[in-house]
Amino acid sequence: MLFKLNKIQINLTRRITVITAFFMSIGIIGMNAHAHTPHDMVYAFAASPDYANDSTMFLITDGAYTGWRYNEILRSTDKGLSWTDIPNGMDHPFEYSVLRVSPKFASDQTVFAGLKGKGGIYRSTTRGDFWEPYNTGLAAWNMIVRQMEVAESSSGYVLFFADANGALFRRANTDTNWVQVLDKTNKVTIIAVSPDYATDNTLVIASNTGYLKKSTNGGNDWTELGNPTGSIIYDMAIAPGNATEMFLATPSFGIFYSSDGGSTFVNKGTNLPNEAINNIAVSPNYAIDRTVFCTSLKQSVFKSTDNGDNWTLFDSKAQITKQTSLLNELTDLQVSRTYATDKTVFLPVFDGLFLSQNGGNTWKQRQKTRRGILTGLALSSSFNSDQKMIATMYVGRSIAISTDGGTEWTTSGWPNPKERKMNFFDSQIVKNPNGTQTVISATAGRVGNSTNFGDSWTVKFVPRFPAINPGLVTFTTLAASPNFANDKEIYLGSRFHGVLQTKDAGKTWRLQHGVPLNHPTTNVAISPNYANDRTAFAATRSGQVWRTQDGGDTFLRVGTSSIKSIGWVGQRYTWVAISPQFATDNLVLVGTNNGIYRSTDGGTTWTKEIHTSVGANAVVQQVEFSPNFGADREAFVNVRGKGLFRVNLNGGGAVTASLNTTSSLLENENVQFTEFQISPTYAADSTILGAARESIYKSTDSGLTWVAAGFPDN
Repeated sequence: MLFKLNKIQINLTRRITVITAFFMSIGIIGMNAHAHTPHDMVYAFAASPDYANDSTMFLITDGAYTGWRYNEILRSTDKGLSWTDIPNGMDHPFEYSVLRVSPKFASDQTVFAGLKGKGGIYRSTTRGDFWEPYNTGLAAWNMIVRQMEVAESSSGYVLFFADANGALFRRANTDTNWVQVLDKTNKVTIIAVSPDYATDNTLVIASNTGYLKKSTNGGNDWTELGNPTGSIIYDMAIAPGNATEMFLATPSFGIFYSSDGGSTFVNKGTNLPNEAINNIAVSPNYAIDRTVFCTSLKQSVFKSTDNGDNWTLFDSKAQITKQTSLLNELTDLQVSRTYATDKTVFLPVFDGLFLSQNGGNTWKQRQKTRRGILTGLALSSSFNSDQKMIATMYVGRSIAISTDGGTEWTTSGWPNPKERKMNFFDSQIVKNPNGTQTVISATAGRVGNSTNFGDSWTVKFVPRFPAINPGLVTFTTLAASPNFANDKEIYLGSRFHGVLQTKDAGKTWRLQHGVPLNHPTTNVAISPNYANDRTAFAATRSGQVWRTQDGGDTFLRVGTSSIKSIGWVGQRYTWVAISPQFATDNLVLVGTNNGIYRSTDGGTTWTKEIHTSVGANAVVQQVEFSPNFGADREAFVNVRGKGLFRVNLNGGGAVTASLNTTSSLLENENVQFTEFQISPTYAADSTILGAARESIYKSTDSGLTWVAAGFPDN
């Protein structure tokens, strides 16, 4: 169990505010620059209660570095030196609100993740290797998790959580259902459990107005403690020692302290800054060392060794990025349960994860989980013979080239990618009529093409559109015309500018009419018969699908009433795939967080897929048709938390059969593809390549077996 103070979440849009601020900020150059590159935001954190021995911790970070990926839970077993994504079973479309680890993790290996958007709680009893819902007994309106804490009991654990309405629920490891212990009129926003809960059964809750209630029998009965601070409360911590001492962090009056179980409080804030205190945490060795830690809105970390009478500031190295609200900058503070041995303090904040191993005196960043992460793959149109491919990355090499099917990699000739720390999000390889190939890629404010497979590039600047956003245009996806050699057309999806189009390989640009601004574009797809039908599609992060049938002059929304995504805005990632036989079958598939939708009339009308593997409840991240679709009738569907499915389609585009091709990778190696590509020469080589954060996997038998390929690292 970690002894930490729980932040108040002012309202249910806080997480969306953080992510929106992130997307807004990274497109703004010359304004509030982030403290470091790449961005390493931490939205929730938990460490093993046996950290001194197992070095294990978990965090949630932003997976949307391409604009269409879901947040990820990562695990480290080496004190943060390396991190592993643990997605198996996380088959929901929602954002996370909180992580907690069982106090008896060493024996029960149990981790909990609380979700927003009516996702409830997921539990893993395999230290995160497999997750499943833990919601028995909850109604749909109780499944938005605002706050969660876990207490140690004589038989295991007792988990408490507050829902979006402020009701409080309890479930022990021996229970089969959740039990409501306080109704929504209590407006619970903070939960603090006693470090000695196994013997004193004590917890304290705070309402959204700062009123406290205390229970000494696990939540069955409550005592009113009033509002001792006269304000709301940002955080709360109970010290070891039968819950007689507790600390409150406030937005206006610093820290309040009680030595009589909450009956009376005194203000403690000598030499703390005159600003809100948003986090507070107590040493589990408090009876001996009297140590307390806290952060203010702008400074971290303060330490007291006399139970809060005096405070000393130690520089944590965490920076205020100004990319989110001030309350969301220094979001958390936790102390290792084995602090007496390891002296470890954790500061998971918007700027990253910072860690001290000497009681808070010195700090270093312990999480760099996004440098060199793969953001895209593109395969040569002659892959069967030349084995050439391109990988794009978040920082790292930016664009890397392989000429042996992904085993060895070299840096491309894009001008100064490392010096500029560019982030590339997509590439495409177009086969020209004369048999040559053109590689197209983009980074913030620049688009380039190469006719020698990345050795050198012609790079064009994309103009700014200050009326929309003052920064560089930041891209998420691109699609080039199949006839690029002649028409020079490229569609680019962006974070804030909707879809842009060039008809002269980047010399001039126009914003597309129709596709909404400030809704990140997750996918752009162009008809293989574009020269004749002038058709292209764009999908957005808000679950919308747009179509042009006049070469980009106008975009109109399709499937308005029939394509139904679920969840909050910001989690409705959408993907469009167009049949290679589109000229004759007019087949289009759309992947959503609510399964697949298909159209057989070019996108005018839509039908929901009902096959269990990719239908309802399937959170679809990517859909691609087999390049040999006319003969094999195959498509591939990447489902969050489940794996990559190879599906067979009938003449109407409905799924008739499916096979999970990566179940063994997901179950045995925690590998979930964030991007996959099918060889353009699939009819001859049966090759698929998948990228999973920092690894590339390859199958040469249509997904039946996989081997790890090389990785284009730094």
